[in-house]
Amino acid sequence: MIQKQLARYRTALGVLGIILLIASSFSYAMFQGGFVSWFLFYSVLPLVMYTVFVLLFPLNKISVERVIEKSNFIAGETVEVTINIRSRFPIPLFYLVVNDELPKLLVNHANEKHYVYQSQSKALMFPLFKRKASYTYLIKPAPRGIHLFESISLDTGDLFGFITKTVSIPQKKSIQVYPKTQPLAGWNIFETNPSGMKRTGKQAQQDFTSAVSIRDYTPGDKLSWLHWKASARSNKLVTKVFETQRNDDFVVFLDGSNPTYQRNGQHLFERAVSLAASVLKHAISSGTSVEFHTVSREHTQLSFQSGQNFESKWMGHLARIQPDTKSSLTGVLKHEAHEMSKGLSVMIISPDLSDSFIHMLERMSGNQVQTIFFYIAKQKVISKEEQHVLTRLRARNIVVYTVNIDDFSEVVKAGVQNATS
Repeated sequence: MIQKQLARYRTALGVLGIILLIASSFSYAMFQGGFVSWFLFYSVLPLVMYTVFVLLFPLNKISVERVIEKSNFIAGETVEVTINIRSRFPIPLFYLVVNDELPKLLVNHANEKHYVYQSQSKALMFPLFKRKASYTYLIKPAPRGIHLFESISLDTGDLFGFITKTVSIPQKKSIQVYPKTQPLAGWNIFETNPSGMKRTGKQAQQDFTSAVSIRDYTPGDKLSWLHWKASARSNKLVTKVFETQRNDDFVVFLDGSNPTYQRNGQHLFERAVSLAASVLKHAISSGTSVEFHTVSREHTQLSFQSGQNFESKWMGHLARIQPDTKSSLTGVLKHEAHEMSKGLSVMIISPDLSDSFIHMLERMSGNQVQTIFFYIAKQKVISKEEQHVLTRLRARNIVVYTVNIDDFSEVVKAGVQNATS
């Protein structure tokens, strides 16, 4: 508490100390006289004048710039940050401390993992009448998230340490770090049922009350589809093109409830998000329409179809999501259960093995909803209790994948072996 109070009045106390220093040296020279006393006074005088100069120097007139080559990254990549300092006139300072103020998420991640980029974002420079200076630091590895850099601080002071001067210069820059995805080669869950039978998929439905465009007539088109006015204008048969409405036959739920990630929470959640991103990318590349639910602070529902720009939509959402809600996935599944038709495939990514959650999965399977459960294991070695619960789920025709490693290809291979054994 005392240190905080002293820091608050440090500049005022420093100015007082400088006044006392110059006053005492001048008094000593006046009363003592002689070469030594006056030499001491004139030796202290430049240092005092420099201190006064630092106190009056407009630090905010120095221009700073943060340069990051791109805005989108993948988790685990290296972000190179360059800080450029420029001034229209030579900077007459002995030293300058430049600190790129990192976003809170980056600071917390660096503290948790003991990464050095937090200290590297601060640099000690000696301008000594230079107009330009720069330094570069690396954020390696970059954690998933939306990271907003807001300001860069400049610090300087006198040689005695009596006073310090600090200014924070706004310099906003945002980067998005998407979750890392992995190829799920050989995983044909979107083409076949868990039993191994070929999946027929849901038929596309057309809204015959809403024509969105026209095309040339082809043999087999119904007469009711002909656009007679356009045919008369073009002097050829033209057919209406109706809006296609495709039903999603896969639904993916990502559990982001805080209570389920209490132990080693952030690491488990990052694994779950990376798995969800890999599953969605694999589904879209397979030409499958998917509905995606995330249980976070807000229950978010997104729909994706093959050919859409998935990166700007669901990858951006997965970059932002955090385990920041106390709402349970079980409650969301209960609310959505009445809309789950027979034959629907539901993928659930969660570390939850509570009784209420297990009963909900069994209920869904009993309603002929094809349930696929990715269990985000809290430890690499599965306990006997966990094995008992997972065996119970498999006995209810629920496909279970135990996610206890970061290699998702091995995870899905092991899950298929368990499902067919």
